[in-house]
Amino acid sequence: METTPLLDRRIVIVAGKGGAGRTTVAAALARAAVRAGKRVLLAQTNAPPRLAHLLGCPEGIGSEIVAVGEHLWAVNMNERAALREYLLKVLRYDSLYRALFDNRAMRSFFGAFPGLDAWAMLGKAWWHTTEREGERNKYDLLILDGPAAGHIVTLLRAPGAVAAAIPMGPLARPATAARALLSDPARAALCIVTLAEELPARETVALARIVRESLRMPLGPLIVNAVPPAAAGRPELRSVLDRWAGHFSVPALDSTLAGAAILAARRNDAERIIDGLTRDPALPMILLPRLPTNDLGPAEVEQLSRLLGP
Repeated sequence: METTPLLDRRIVIVAGKGGAGRTTVAAALARAAVRAGKRVLLAQTNAPPRLAHLLGCPEGIGSEIVAVGEHLWAVNMNERAALREYLLKVLRYDSLYRALFDNRAMRSFFGAFPGLDAWAMLGKAWWHTTEREGERNKYDLLILDGPAAGHIVTLLRAPGAVAAAIPMGPLARPATAARALLSDPARAALCIVTLAEELPARETVALARIVRESLRMPLGPLIVNAVPPAAAGRPELRSVLDRWAGHFSVPALDSTLAGAAILAARRNDAERIIDGLTRDPALPMILLPRLPTNDLGPAEVEQLSRLLGP
């Protein structure tokens, strides 16, 4: 069945286990979208200050939206700043905001409201998808670098929690609109980033099941990051390693072959795990290579972006 191409949607949420490379993938998707002619806002939720380095932005990225390149903006949202900005957009009057949230009793009430912090950030992200600049959308695509898998479900359930708790009024209408956006496969997608390793793969299967059955949000392609090189699994190399058995008595050669054996084993495990992921969650899959550096920067993000888009 034909679907809207990933970069032609209004919002793409990047999720997955911590350490799988969500932020790197989100940055690469943003670069791919810009190259495709999109105006992109890349948003994070309480993230460590790593995105600025990946995008080559020496000034850093904070709670205010900043331009980090042509047609590319970024923001690192926190709950308090996001809640204030979002509610000012909804309530529209600073004096009304202060009357509500500078009041100790009201702060206590909203502090006890389940999911409000999560909704503040997701609501702010949703609001940016509605912004206009003249006759066009201010941003063609919003990419949300979401929290780790354990918290993304809470974030995505927030619109429903708000709509259920406050079914009428100015807070309910945006929550209902956000739920409609996130459930529309023509406008939204959640992309899970994983590694070809046992624990991340298991978490990926569990998260995909929750998204499908409970959240009912459309899933984009599964992105398997840092895959060991295919050359490590070639039969010729395996034949050499099988005969080697660590007895060449040439230290440099033994060390090289020992490293090759480790890489071959990791490739073998990766192939097995990827084969399992093709059956469950059975999503279209994009494999990104393990890059030969521990200090990823703009050049590596650009390289990966070429595998994610035009």
